[in-house]
Amino acid sequence: MADGCCASCSKVLLFIFNTFFWLMGAGLLAVGIWSLVDPGLKNLTLLDLSYFNAVSYMCIAAGGVIMVVGFLGCCGAITENKCMLITFAICQFLIIGLMLSAGVVGLVYRNRVSEELTSVVNDVVDSSTKIDQKPAYFLDATVALQETFKCCGYDSYNNWQNPGNVRSCDCSGETDKDEYCNDNNRRYYRPCLDLFDEYLSWGVQLAAITVMALSVLPLIGLCMTICLIKGIGTDVGVV
Repeated sequence: MADGCCASCSKVLLFIFNTFFWLMGAGLLAVGIWSLVDPGLKNLTLLDLSYFNAVSYMCIAAGGVIMVVGFLGCCGAITENKCMLITFAICQFLIIGLMLSAGVVGLVYRNRVSEELTSVVNDVVDSSTKIDQKPAYFLDATVALQETFKCCGYDSYNNWQNPGNVRSCDCSGETDKDEYCNDNNRRYYRPCLDLFDEYLSWGVQLAAITVMALSVLPLIGLCMTICLIKGIGTDVGVV
């Protein structure tokens, strides 16, 4: 049995904490899956953005691991099993390091989003080969992205051989006019590359800052776990 007010409180708080910790893992898992199935983001994967795919799968893996660790912490807190609690504490320590590392990598990667995106576009779009002449998968991805972001072409609408015939470039039905779509223009004039860059950079930066901020949670859990372990006594088994 846990001895002392600190240990008793830690047991209850640790159980509550691990419930939220498990939910955090479920949320991270959901974000990873969402990034792969979201219409706007899913089409980016067709353009072979390897780093973006890697981040999505890392979120899924991390979310699954956090859910398992959270379940382990709940069981350890309820049964007061030292082995489970020590294992849980080690996992929390590793998770703190991984979350901080992932946040730093994300902030660094944010600056590479534009470079990689531009590189991909330059590899597949040039003055001699228009989007219309590209493979069907690339054409479909481009149309879907243009419909999502309301833009036309990558660096300009001239990436299309006949932009006037591209339905996803047509903005004549828009009621909210701006400098890129007005009564004088029948197509979106803003290039998609600018919008993709802003969208991805913002998303990566937000995710990185969020992950680093959330690293405080396992740190709190680690402190409560240590307090509970000290209060249990010398018995290793379930009490």
